[in-house]
Amino acid sequence: MRKYDTDEQEIDFDVIFLLTTLLLLVLGTVMVYSSSFFVSKEIFGSGIIMTKKHIFHVIIGTIVMLGIMSIDYRRLKSKPVLVLAICAGLVSLCLCFVPGIGITGGHAKRWVRIAGFTFQASELMKIVLILFMANFLSKKTRNVQDFKTGVLPVLIVIAVTGLLIFIEPDFGTAATIGLWSLIILFIAGMQWRHLLGIAAVAVPLAAGMMWMAPYRRARLTAFIDPWADMHGIGYQIIQSMVAFAKGGLFGSGLGEGTQKLFFLPAPHTDFILSAVGEELGLFGVLVVIALFAVWIWRGFQIARGTNDSFGFYLVIASVTLVGLQAILNMGVAMSVLPTTGLALPFFSYGGSTLVTTMVISGLILSVSRSARL
Repeated sequence: MRKYDTDEQEIDFDVIFLLTTLLLLVLGTVMVYSSSFFVSKEIFGSGIIMTKKHIFHVIIGTIVMLGIMSIDYRRLKSKPVLVLAICAGLVSLCLCFVPGIGITGGHAKRWVRIAGFTFQASELMKIVLILFMANFLSKKTRNVQDFKTGVLPVLIVIAVTGLLIFIEPDFGTAATIGLWSLIILFIAGMQWRHLLGIAAVAVPLAAGMMWMAPYRRARLTAFIDPWADMHGIGYQIIQSMVAFAKGGLFGSGLGEGTQKLFFLPAPHTDFILSAVGEELGLFGVLVVIALFAVWIWRGFQIARGTNDSFGFYLVIASVTLVGLQAILNMGVAMSVLPTTGLALPFFSYGGSTLVTTMVISGLILSVSRSARL
């Protein structure tokens, strides 16, 4: 679905992908309003402050997405653009640790404030890594089976990025980026023996990183048996399961959920899918999953329809990153994965994550303009 002749104009972008993106955005905004109302009232004295902020970021993200989809994505593969992006991303990660610029939230230093604007540095780095992977693999496709020239350079960039994100600390994002990079390399043709060799090193290393911090170790033990400390570290997982159980097939009704009344921690961020499950039921959760499935499927169709290797890897890297994050978040909410602290794209409250997701959507739509669908 690429071009439609009308009396007024010719549509040259993928309509299905755009409509799916907008549906996810609208449904996510509705759920942010419902799930954040009482949290917002407790923090700001008004139940709609968080929703207003979210809508502001929706508007900004939509404008940015429309702007990006209107440009030729091939301009982004120039060396000056790539070097500038990598430098900006790495500098922003380093600025998280600079007093007066880096912003601490809880126990983490993940945000940067410059000229009155606050953003999460790792979200900016996701866009940078997508551009880097697309540019590198589009030029090195024939050599990706060679570890030294086709795999090692990517691993070095990912390792440096992952380390900076890990020490914020943000283990969930660092692990997601690491897993994502291996998936993209494998799609590009990395040999099985290289993949297994990397996994043999990465899995024990990740396990050690998880075990070295008491709070991450507690998350793992809570995942194994949340009932062992049902009023402590296992409380969040149990309350998430309670939310899904209360929702049943069709939910308690939009806005009628009770778990968001300070029973379920982070109902508007990490566990917003649990709020969907309680208020819209299994049916609502399946709708969300279906929308993400269409978004991912259509993205892969766009990648398959392009004859440009840079565009192909740009879309593959973009779709895989957002899709992987969505799957991991849903797995945590449904208690099939340990708690990671990852947001649900399009849904979770948070400006940096939302705008980043819209930028990624804009990149995919830009590629779709020249794809045969």
